[in-house]
Amino acid sequence: MSDLPETFDDAFRISERSEWLRRAFPPLLDADLPAEVEPFSFVPSSGLEEISSAVRVGPGGLVVDVACGRGGPGMWVARRVGAALCGVDGSTIAVAAATRRRAAFGPGLDARFVVGDLAATGLADGVADAVMCVDAFQFAEDHDLVARELHRVLRPGGRLVLTCWEARERGDTAVADRFADLRCGEVLRDNGFTDVDVTERPAWEQRRRAVYEAALGAGPSEDPGLALMRTEAGTALGQMSRIRRVLITAAKPA
Repeated sequence: MSDLPETFDDAFRISERSEWLRRAFPPLLDADLPAEVEPFSFVPSSGLEEISSAVRVGPGGLVVDVACGRGGPGMWVARRVGAALCGVDGSTIAVAAATRRRAAFGPGLDARFVVGDLAATGLADGVADAVMCVDAFQFAEDHDLVARELHRVLRPGGRLVLTCWEARERGDTAVADRFADLRCGEVLRDNGFTDVDVTERPAWEQRRRAVYEAALGAGPSEDPGLALMRTEAGTALGQMSRIRRVLITAAKPA
């Protein structure tokens, strides 16, 4: 496979079939990641720990993981803090995979997964004590619309945690369009969030680079996940110096 998948359903089908993504990718990203996480994003274990602290939720609370994918990071965070989890994703393939994988995180985890859009989750107003969104905000067609939706599903005083990328220089035409003009902090402030904090995580980018270089250096293979990673690496490596990796936290006013 020489081209990127046309839809997220296609990408998640590849992930389900790929031994390389299941076995090689996680330790390349971070050897400390528990096997059950099976990440499809680029947040290492230290990042999951940061998200767990930033959501400020404990037993009895509800974390909503928007664009949850196959569910691993969200279930790890929910198990870590003792909260319930509701994962939302636009891909029916991802939601089905996350539901199947729930048992891998132990019988004590209260987690459910539903189909919904970044900008229209289908959840009730104020249902979430915290919302997390890992490596997906940049794909939104309308970032303001998504920010308003995340604000809506949070209870007053609830916390939002995002991981994303932004161009170092706004409007940089040498990077992918989805990053060129994105300023997550501004979007959140403009749509009602307070206590917005945007911090760069260069160590996470070093790990992403290591994954790409390992994929490109791997031997011949028919694995579709490795082919996908090689295609992504061919584009991403040339842009990495022009993009910054960010962790964003914010709150809905009480």
